Amino acid sequence: MKLPVQLVIRLEAVLSIGTHVIPHPRKAASGGEDAFFANSDAGGVFAIADGVSGWAEKDVNPALFSRELMRNSSNFLNDAELQVNRDPQSLLMKAHAATSSIGSATVIIAMLEKTGTLKIASEGDCGLKIIRKGQVMFSIYPQEHYFDCPYQISSEAVGQTYQDALVCSVNLMEGDTIVSGSDGLFDNIFDQEIISIVSESPGVDEAAKALAELARKHSVDVTFDSPYSIEARSRGFDVPWWKKLLGAKLIGGKMDDITVVVAKVKTVAVPEDEGGDIEQQQGNEQGIAVAVASAEQNEE
Repeated sequence: MKLPVQLVIRLEAVLSIGTHVIPHPRKAASGGEDAFFANSDAGGVFAIADGVSGWAEKDVNPALFSRELMRNSSNFLNDAELQVNRDPQSLLMKAHAATSSIGSATVIIAMLEKTGTLKIASEGDCGLKIIRKGQVMFSIYPQEHYFDCPYQISSEAVGQTYQDALVCSVNLMEGDTIVSGSDGLFDNIFDQEIISIVSESPGVDEAAKALAELARKHSVDVTFDSPYSIEARSRGFDVPWWKKLLGAKLIGGKMDDITVVVAKVKTVAVPEDEGGDIEQQQGNEQGIAVAVASAEQNEE
C-alpha cells in the first residue's frame, strides 16, 4: 500500500513593486541622472542611484555612472555568493568595482529575505521609509559631509566606498509598505503626505506615480515650505538679513530628478514535498520583470 505524500506548506515573504521616475525639467530630454532596478526574485530587491550633477561641470555625463552602477548591481544578483548570502553591501561592493564610468552617485540597495527581513545598504541621501498601519515606523536618514553634500560612491579615490555604507536590517510584516526614493522625492514631500497617498492608492504602481507627481508639483512651487527649505533654514541657510526684516524667509521646493519605488510586503504559500523541494510558487509578484532604467522610461 502506497502511503500518501504529505504536503508541507511554507509561507514566504515577497515584494510587490511599483516604480515611477520624473526627470528634472531641464534634464527631461536626456532622461535625467537617476537610475534604478527592481527584481522580485527570492523575495525581492530594488536599488536607486542618483548621479551627482556636479560632474557636468567637467564635461562628464553624470547619468552614465549611476546607470552602469545599477546595471552591474542587477547583473550581480546571479552571483553564486550573493545567491547564498543576500547581502546588499556585498552587492554594492561588486557593482562599484565593476563600474568603469567616470562619476559618482548616492545609492540605496534593499533586499527582502524570504523570512521577512529587509536588508539595506545606503550611501548618501537616497531615502527609505517603512509604513505600518498608517504610521512611519522606520526611516533611513542621509549620510552627508555637510548640508547638500552627501556621501557618494565614486570613480575617484576621494569618494566613499561600500565600507562607508549605512547597513541595517528590519523585520517586516505582511501589509507593510516600503517607500524609497532619490532625494528629489524626500526633499519635496512630507511623511504625512506619503502616508496619505499610500493608504489611498489601489496599488503600488499608482502609489509610486502619485508620490512622484506630488513631489514634482511641490518642487516647482516657490511658495511651498518644503522639507528641503525647512532643513536649509535649520542649518543656517536663509535669505539676506535685509529680506528677513521684511518678513521673508528661504522657502520653496527643490527641482531635481525624482525616482520613487513603492513595495508592499505579501506572504505566499510555497508547497514542498517531504524532501523539501519546492514544487510551485504562487503570487503575482513573480510577474515583476527586472528593470534597469533611467528617468527617460517615465518621462512626463
